[in-house]
Formats: sequence, structure tokens, C-alpha cells
Amino acid sequence: MGATSMIARRGVLTLGLAALALAAPAQAHHSFNMFALDKTVTLTGTVTEFRWSMPHVWLYVLAPGKDGGQPETWGFECHAPNLVARKGWKHDSFKPGDKVSIFMHPMKDGSRAGSVIYVTTADGVQMWNADSVSAP
Repeated sequence: MGATSMIARRGVLTLGLAALALAAPAQAHHSFNMFALDKTVTLTGTVTEFRWSMPHVWLYVLAPGKDGGQPETWGFECHAPNLVARKGWKHDSFKPGDKVSIFMHPMKDGSRAGSVIYVTTADGVQMWNADSVSAP
């Protein structure tokens, strides 16, 4: 194999790897199609975990079960840390034990999760996640 052929193969390999590296983050990001964007629900409960990480911030809440049943854990997806930080959120905005009400778009399949529109803290502060006509 000649030197020119080896250089060409390395070039093709390098371009191929670069294309894969650039495509992975784009493919990893999902649409919001799994959420019922035409519905809004408010759920009140107690924070069990707050994850400040990429690609999305997550808030986990223990809420009363249906018809007084066992409490259920719910997971709420938010935007990326840099986006919610622009709306005043911090890595320690929520701690386990905090009482919150979450205004959200529920999952289409009825599972215990949703996309946060805003969170209301126990002292009445609204912390916005999603852009909305009524968002500050």
C-alpha cells in the first residue's frame, strides 16, 4: 500500500469519526413528543432528589397516591442547567424535604412523569422552566 493511499484512508477515517462524534449529541436529544403538550396538571409533593446535570435538570417528588393510596415518586424533566439558570434556578434550588407544587405537561402514556412549566415553592415563589406566553 502506498503512502498516498494510507494518508487518504486516515483522512476518511478521521472524517468518519468526526461525523459520528458530532451526530451523537444531536441524536441523544429527544423531542418533547412524549409529553401531552395540550394538557397541564398541577401536582403537589415533597422533593426527594434534584439533579443538576446535562442534558436536562430533573426534579423528583414524592406525591400522594391516587385515592389515598401509597405515595408515588414522580420525575419531572426541565431544560438544561444553563437555560434554567437564566430563569434564576441554582444547583441547590431544591433540597430533599422541600414542599413544592409543579405545574407541568404530563406524559402521554400516563406514567408518573412530566415536563415542568414552573415550580411553586412552599413560600409561593414561582420558578419557571418553560417559555410561555405568561412566563416572566
